[in-house]
Amino acid sequence: MLPPNLMALESRRPCRRGLQTLTTSAQTTTQPADRAEVDITTTLEGTPGGTFMRQFWTAVGVSTDVAPGRAKPIRIMGNDYTLYRGQSGHAQVIDARCPHRGAPMHLGWVEEDAMRCVYHGWKFGCDGVCVDQPAEEAGYKDKVRIGTYPTREHLGVIFCFFGEGAEPAFPPFPEPPGEGVIDVWPVYEVPCNYLQCFENTMDEVHVAFTHAPGGSHAKLSHDLPLITAEETDWGLMRYGRRKSGNVRHTLHYAPNIVRVIVPPLSGMNGVGGWPEIIFSFTPVDDEKCLWIITSKVYVMGDDVAKFHAQLAELNRLRAEAPPIMDVVRDIWSGKLAYADVTHPDLAVVQDIAVQAGQGVIEDRSAEFLGRSDAAIVAWRRILRRELQLIAQGKPHKTWSTPPDHITPALGV
Repeated sequence: MLPPNLMALESRRPCRRGLQTLTTSAQTTTQPADRAEVDITTTLEGTPGGTFMRQFWTAVGVSTDVAPGRAKPIRIMGNDYTLYRGQSGHAQVIDARCPHRGAPMHLGWVEEDAMRCVYHGWKFGCDGVCVDQPAEEAGYKDKVRIGTYPTREHLGVIFCFFGEGAEPAFPPFPEPPGEGVIDVWPVYEVPCNYLQCFENTMDEVHVAFTHAPGGSHAKLSHDLPLITAEETDWGLMRYGRRKSGNVRHTLHYAPNIVRVIVPPLSGMNGVGGWPEIIFSFTPVDDEKCLWIITSKVYVMGDDVAKFHAQLAELNRLRAEAPPIMDVVRDIWSGKLAYADVTHPDLAVVQDIAVQAGQGVIEDRSAEFLGRSDAAIVAWRRILRRELQLIAQGKPHKTWSTPPDHITPALGV
């Protein structure tokens, strides 16, 4: 039986009307219709979860993915957009389609900091104003705009604000303190809902088992921690206390970011030590998400060149290795044994195999949560509370930008 402080209402059954019964392995309760269960997994526009997510800056890509003068399609929280970079270097997100007749804007071309549609040449500034319509009468362009969204960059990541009203303070999180090198990882598209990936970061115990093959997390596996968590103005602080007395601190920024100190990448052979990573889980839609990761590696002087040389070698191995999802599918099919897999991004392969292996959207009604799931339970309660308030049209929490002085602790 779960301890009282870990009781959680995990049913995802929709509310019909009147009273709804929610059942877990630990208890059965009834709750009024105005406290009806909300879907904590969806971020689609118009849903409580979509409204919640759109209060924050959302990571949409990494800076190196779009060069000046180039455009690309992106899909975020179930909606399609165009991301382009102007000749000045400014990155901008606009609607996916031209308001004229719906042609994809990313097929067009960048002129200075504006985008011209490939279909009929309508041109839009990064503020959405139509500045040219080659075949139309004078003044007609003043009636037309394209949707634009505030777009900024921080630590090699492109962020966009899709919400209503004034944009939040930027950056959404501080740069880790101290001298070092900013290292932006490849972007991984993962075939499952973002929330089970975000929840995985709250589960410190899994590393002793999921990452046992390859030994990347061996130093975190000798002494399984007791997990506790507390809500903060900016999200959730998780603690992993070990029998040695060491306490590992991990920061979970609302709504979908973790900041944590992790072992060196398996392909880096320890060069650069334990980096501090900031990991965004961006919903593509309700069934896919992007892992967008930036990090600070604490190297200085001659060690910077050594780090870049080792990173170049790791990237060479990545380029030669089979695609991550091909390996994951071979694991799922039984063609490859999980414990026998080798890959330069082994920890990523392992995490995707397990997290996406839970299902496209995990069935939380079938879980048996235990003591080690305390942070997951805490976050679900916070998320349900906020989504229920949004669904009821009631005031909900105003989240703060994380302060500089609260940082992760290795704790081993």
